[in-house]
Amino acid sequence: MKATIYYGPKNIKLEEIPKPVPTEKDVIVKVMRAGICGSDLKAYLYDGSSVGIFPKGTFGLDGQFGHEMVGVVDEIGADVEGIAVGDRVFVNPTVCRKAGMLTCDMSGAFSEYVLVEEAKYGYNLLKLSDSTTFDEAVMTEPLSVATHGKNVIDVKPYEKVVIFGAGTIGLCALEAVLAIGCKDPVIIDMNEERLALAERLGGTPCNPSHEEDGIAEFLMKHFGVVISPFGDKNCDVDVFIDCAGAAPVVENTIKMAKHGARICIVAVHKKPVACDMILFGSSELTMKGSLGYQMTDVLEAYNNIDGHRNRVSEIVTHQFPIDQILEAFEVAANPETGAIKVVINYEM
Repeated sequence: MKATIYYGPKNIKLEEIPKPVPTEKDVIVKVMRAGICGSDLKAYLYDGSSVGIFPKGTFGLDGQFGHEMVGVVDEIGADVEGIAVGDRVFVNPTVCRKAGMLTCDMSGAFSEYVLVEEAKYGYNLLKLSDSTTFDEAVMTEPLSVATHGKNVIDVKPYEKVVIFGAGTIGLCALEAVLAIGCKDPVIIDMNEERLALAERLGGTPCNPSHEEDGIAEFLMKHFGVVISPFGDKNCDVDVFIDCAGAAPVVENTIKMAKHGARICIVAVHKKPVACDMILFGSSELTMKGSLGYQMTDVLEAYNNIDGHRNRVSEIVTHQFPIDQILEAFEVAANPETGAIKVVINYEM
């Protein structure tokens, strides 16, 4: 089979390797779509060790990587129950191998076939309905990440929400909060093309570089003003979701957040962030981190896709065949291409 092997930054190769063989409890999935994630790009451009992507041979790993995938069950082990050859499935990479999150990013989505160990529906596989296309279903994984962020901070339908970052996860967070009924959520970014897409998807765009009075004034005009116990003006925003990972986001959010507001950190920050803990404490803010997702988040995300309660498939800007995997990574890594979500289409 064709498999993309990671050897280090800017050094990935498409090679022929043996197709995996299932044990009695495993299944083999033929991959139909695979998304290039930010962690894949970090490994490609810089260093994969911080995101769990290691060069071939490290710790005995074979170098296969990629984790956003949907496909068709190709083989099943003798003891597998309730799963049939030909089933169309989403593969949960966080538990598709016995090592769990340790090898999540090296699940092998950029290979023609992947091994799912101890396969079970509702655990590491989700059966797709006939009405959901692979082009839609490939967004299940990033939408699950964003949905988990929403659920970690317990966003309610009536709450006012601000999202920082209009990349794949930020746009998925927008769709996640819209799907539960949040009205006019704001999404903040400096890329006009991404903000235009956010607006088409149903968000209210905000470009800080165009706001002379600053983000706080924009949000106060959009959502209203709350006076703090100390007489300061704050934004009437219930929840802030950080999908940008820029250091000023956390600091500025604490400054403009109203008493009791909640902050969720979905983004991966590259450096430690300084916080005004006096203001954080006196405002009685809540900040929570978000890591991956649970199967309940996957089900919510997929059901929103299957029920056409969002338009996440529009986040996919480019598709490439597996034979053009190197070009796909170059396009995904280059800001000038306008790429948001780049997908490998194994049917091309």
